Amino acid sequence: MIFQIGVVVYGAPPTATGYRRHEQRIMQSMIRLGLSYGDEITGVRKVPLQSAWLFCDECGRKLPIDSDAYRCPSCSGMLQIGYDYSNVRRTVGRTLLQSRSKFSMWRYQELLPVTSDNIVSLGEGFTPLVQADRLGESLGIGQLFLKLEYTCPTGSFKDRGSSLLLSKAREVKANTVAIDSSGNAAASLAAYSAKAGIPCYVFAPSYASIGKLTQAIANEAKVVKVEGTRKDTFEAAKMAIAKYGWYYCAFQVNPFASEGSKTIGYEVCEQTGWQPPDYLVFPVGTGSGLIGCWKGLKESRELGLVDRLPAMVCVQPEGCSPIARAFKQGKEIAPFEKAQTIAEGLMISQPLKGKHVLSALTESHGLAETVSDEEILSAAKLLAKFEGVFVEPSSAAAVAGLIKLVTSGKIDRDQKIACILTGSGLKTLETYSGAFPEPLTIKPTQNEIDKIATKN
Repeated sequence: MIFQIGVVVYGAPPTATGYRRHEQRIMQSMIRLGLSYGDEITGVRKVPLQSAWLFCDECGRKLPIDSDAYRCPSCSGMLQIGYDYSNVRRTVGRTLLQSRSKFSMWRYQELLPVTSDNIVSLGEGFTPLVQADRLGESLGIGQLFLKLEYTCPTGSFKDRGSSLLLSKAREVKANTVAIDSSGNAAASLAAYSAKAGIPCYVFAPSYASIGKLTQAIANEAKVVKVEGTRKDTFEAAKMAIAKYGWYYCAFQVNPFASEGSKTIGYEVCEQTGWQPPDYLVFPVGTGSGLIGCWKGLKESRELGLVDRLPAMVCVQPEGCSPIARAFKQGKEIAPFEKAQTIAEGLMISQPLKGKHVLSALTESHGLAETVSDEEILSAAKLLAKFEGVFVEPSSAAAVAGLIKLVTSGKIDRDQKIACILTGSGLKTLETYSGAFPEPLTIKPTQNEIDKIATKN
C-alpha cells in the first residue's frame, strides 16, 4: 500500500521533529487500520449550517447559506460567506485535524458550508508543499517552498472551488451548471459536473487553450467559444444564465469558489507545523485563489491554529495587471485595455473581486508586482531545470514575480517564502513551442551514442 502525503517540514529542529512524529503517528494509524488515501479515521463533527450564512458586501443583506443566489437580490452586490466562529471554535482545533487521515481539502469539512451527503469530490487538495532547494540556492533564497496545486485531479487549483461549487449545486438541486472561463476553471467544473451527473455549459473566449477545452469536452460539457474579449465571454454566459436559470459557477462571482480555495491557507499552516511562511506568492487573474487563501489564513488565526500570518503577494503579467497596477499606484482598479499575455489564465482585464485582493494585500502588509512574458518564460524554465516542476505560464508568473521582488530588495532573501503553482504545463504545450530545445536525433550506433554522451 502506498501513501502520499503533501507534507514539508521547516523551521527550528523541535518543531520539525514534532511534526515528523505527528506524520508518523498518522501513517502508523492508517496502516494499522488498513485505511487508504481518502479514508477517514474519525467521523466528521459537522458544524451546523446555521453557523454559516451569505451576506452582501455592499448593502449587508443576509441570506441563508442554502440559497442558490450568487449575487445580492437587493443591490446585485457580491456575496460572501460568514461564520459564527465561536461555534466553530468549540469543534475545530489542531487535535481534531491531526487525528484525520483524509488528505484532501475535505479534512476541513467543518469550515466548508455544505452538508456531507452532498459532497462532490475527486480527492482534491492537500497538495504537496515541497522545499525548492536547488532553485532557492540559485536565487540565494535559503527557505523557498513550492505548493504544487497542479497536482489536483484536473491539473489546477480550480478543483478546490469546483468541488465546493458542485457540492452546493447538488445541495440546491440545480439541474444545470454554467461557467465562463479561459480554460482551467472550465476543465475543472466539467470534471466535477460529470462526477455529480449534472449537465454543464462552458463559455470560453476564442483564444482559450485547446488542451484545457479538450478536458472539458471529454467530460461531455457543452463547450461554446465566444468571439471578442474575455468580458464578451462573461456577458454571453450571463445572458444564457438569466434566460435559462442555470446555476452560475463563475469563479469571479460565486462565493463558494473562493471558499474552496481557502483550504490552501489551512494546508499551508498545517503542513508547516502551524508555522506559516513569511510570504505567500500567488499568480492572480480573478483573484479567487489569493482571496480564498487569505480568508483561510485569517480563519486559522481566529480558531487559534496559528499565531501569525504571512504577507500575501499578488503577481500579474505586465500585459494584464489591473490589480497590481492599482495597488502600486494607490488607486482604484480600472479595466485593463488591450490585454495580451502568454499567461492566458491571468488575462482578466476587469476582475470583479479585485477590491478584495487589494484588501488582502493591505491587511497582510503584502506586495504586488508585474512581470513580462519573457520573465514568465524564464521562470518556467528555471522551475523545470532546478526542481523538475513543469507548470503553465500562469503558474510560473508567481516565481517570476518573486525573483523580481527579491532582486529589487523588496523581499529579503532570508525570509521563508512559498509560491503557489496553480496549473500544469501539460495544459499549455502550444505556448511552449520553441521555448525548449528540440530533441536530438541519432542513428542507433555506438559512435552516435558516444557523441551525445559527451555533450553533458
